[in-house]
Amino acid sequence: MRLRLPWQRTAKITLSTENTEQTLNPAAGAAVAFEVTAGDEAERGTELLQSNNVETEELGDLAKLPPFRPVVIRLLRLFDRSDVVIEEVSDLVESDPTMASEMLAVVYSPLFGVQQTVSRPSHAITLLGVERTKSLAATLAMRSLMQGGPRTPIVRRFWVHSIATATLARHFAPAFNLAPEGTHVAALMHDLGRSGLLAAYQEPYSNLACAAHENTAEILAAEKAAFGMTHCHAGALLAKAWNLPAQFQEVARHHHDASSDQPLVALVQLSCLLADDFMYQAIHRGDIRKPEATIAQYAPEHLHSRLTGELEAVTVAVDAAIGALDF
Repeated sequence: MRLRLPWQRTAKITLSTENTEQTLNPAAGAAVAFEVTAGDEAERGTELLQSNNVETEELGDLAKLPPFRPVVIRLLRLFDRSDVVIEEVSDLVESDPTMASEMLAVVYSPLFGVQQTVSRPSHAITLLGVERTKSLAATLAMRSLMQGGPRTPIVRRFWVHSIATATLARHFAPAFNLAPEGTHVAALMHDLGRSGLLAAYQEPYSNLACAAHENTAEILAAEKAAFGMTHCHAGALLAKAWNLPAQFQEVARHHHDASSDQPLVALVQLSCLLADDFMYQAIHRGDIRKPEATIAQYAPEHLHSRLTGELEAVTVAVDAAIGALDF
């Protein structure tokens, strides 16, 4: 089975320019033109597949889920490094016309509220910072992945759950001594396997997702019985095949384990449960509880008071993030 390569096509975004510096100001209707030939993109895509050893036989029908664009994977790989500079990120973003234009548009959105004219993606990245830029790139990639399939209530429910989990994880990251933006991205992708199973088995997985289940163990058992793997296993396979950072693979595989001694995995486990408690469930389960009870059972004891005290603020943040969704 062959992977579908979304970069094997001509990418063209045309926007009107007002001066020779190609200043982009969406509010004024100005924009920049980018064009990349299909041959160049295909060559980069082939190189990426060869260097990352994507094992389509192991993926099986999961390969029906189109992989992230090459520039997104390269940006995510930067999470493995601590010495990344703005110029390096800018070069990557500007190499992809779709990513560049999306980032420039988002900078002007109410989420960031930038008031000055942003002339190039490098200027936007300077304003946002490297870590937030990587987080934004991952968010745009996940949104594109979700929007690339059928726009069904189930897909939106998966996306809402991922956004809620990621927002919770980012908010609580300092308490776990984790970087907020990297944590946000790992949490955003924790249910990548659900998208893979839905792409591979659309009708049967939709039926499973629409059914009511008593608890998470029942959901995982139903996935295993129907598809030979859980969404955790599917997510880990996809993350490995796409050569995503090792910590993302760990989160995808273990976010439904009973507990973890890895802070990132433990926080995503907790955030996933809390997202369900806030009624942002990917698949309905009957054993949800009050968030305070989930924190008491699953969070480190020394953090109980701190996390419980932040529930009101994080509830507002989650609702705002979901309210801003364009899906």
